[in-house]
Amino acid sequence: MAAEVGKKEEIMGKVKITGKSHVKPSKVIGRKECQLVTFDLPYLAFYYNQKLLFYKGGDFEEKVEKLKDGLRVVLEEFYQMAGKLGKDEEGVFRVDYDDDMDGVEVLEATAEGISVEELAADEGTTSLKDLIPFNNILNLEGLHRPLLSVQVTTLLTSSNLF
Repeated sequence: MAAEVGKKEEIMGKVKITGKSHVKPSKVIGRKECQLVTFDLPYLAFYYNQKLLFYKGGDFEEKVEKLKDGLRVVLEEFYQMAGKLGKDEEGVFRVDYDDDMDGVEVLEATAEGISVEELAADEGTTSLKDLIPFNNILNLEGLHRPLLSVQVTTLLTSSNLF
């Protein structure tokens, strides 16, 4: 257990957030509300659904800007992802979006001394979750946090730039 905690601190100490921005739909949407149905409500008690993707090579800053440009277009149709959870007068949850909200959170980070090979190893799989922003955070935190957060991390090793 102590070794696992030490490994987590080691990984988190290597990941540094270098930038934070927000992305909103590229067109004006206005204020929208999307009522959650009974089927949706149990998911509020689940942890955030997180995905981790690896890409190799390329200009990091250029890739991040392309990602944000594409996200702006996608959010025109899926604007709810740029919103937050809200409640109506009766306490029923909904998704709220307004053009005045911050939008999707985009974090840029670097991780020095961590390689894809290290993360792909069997013992490295526990380290994967330490690289992503909203670990152990329930969906219910969408009342205070954005519904979608994207972290783009470049892995810096002595031999390669990912």
